[in-house]
Amino acid sequence: MTGFYRPDTVEEAVKFLRENPRAAVLSGGTDLIIAVKEGKRRPDAYIDITGIREMREIRVEKGRIFLGAAVTFSEAERNPQLRQFCPLLCRAAAAVGSPQIRSRGTFGGNTANASPAADTVPALTVLEAEAEIAGPDGRRRIKIEELIIGSGKTGLKRTECITGFHIVLPPGDTRYGYGKIGRRNALAISRLNGACLMREENGIVREARLCIGAATDHPARCSGAEKILTGRRPDPDLWAQAGRAVRDFLLAETGLRSSSAYKLPAAEEFSGRLLKNTWEGRQ
Repeated sequence: MTGFYRPDTVEEAVKFLRENPRAAVLSGGTDLIIAVKEGKRRPDAYIDITGIREMREIRVEKGRIFLGAAVTFSEAERNPQLRQFCPLLCRAAAAVGSPQIRSRGTFGGNTANASPAADTVPALTVLEAEAEIAGPDGRRRIKIEELIIGSGKTGLKRTECITGFHIVLPPGDTRYGYGKIGRRNALAISRLNGACLMREENGIVREARLCIGAATDHPARCSGAEKILTGRRPDPDLWAQAGRAVRDFLLAETGLRSSSAYKLPAAEEFSGRLLKNTWEGRQ
């Protein structure tokens, strides 16, 4: 018989997971329920974390953000503090699915599901977010790119769950960008997505961070493109160089695939345009 449990605290959730290691953590359920219906998941029990207040919080204080794992995309998209201090999270949340999905889906679920096409993961990656993990041995923090280790795979133990995300706010002059390519204009799974942030000093790129999603099986910063950009004065050739660096990075990460003929040129063009638009404040 399948059990269902709705704890009030993180400690209660961890205790239940320790006693029921084959239980599934249920938040929005937008991915989990489909996986169960398709026979890809067969949990012995469900633990609904949406009643844990800590996991529903958004806190912005002293230059830091705490984003609870059970915060929905709609809640993040509308949050006035995030809109003011970290609009990148709002833009990524707004890119997810339909209004119905955004009202149920959560940041924790999007990360734990570990889909390469997850829309919020590139944004969390360039923000250098750390996921807070709770388990029988206490709490620990881990960067997003270390937590997601492959398509559908994370470093989470069966007895652990994500409680939230810690982000150090970039300086106020930071420019943010987010983009997505799908088969249609809306309600589409990403064929490519990406997030970046850039800082300027006297017309020079002082700092650049870039992550392209739906192209590799785990999130990773495009360090080659970042190095090309840093310390340079932007012009069309610089954006093109950075785009080619992204293409080379993805080819090295994935090797040649059946989709490479489409995806590599698309990623090159997409990345250059994303960086240019971010620099020019069009995102």
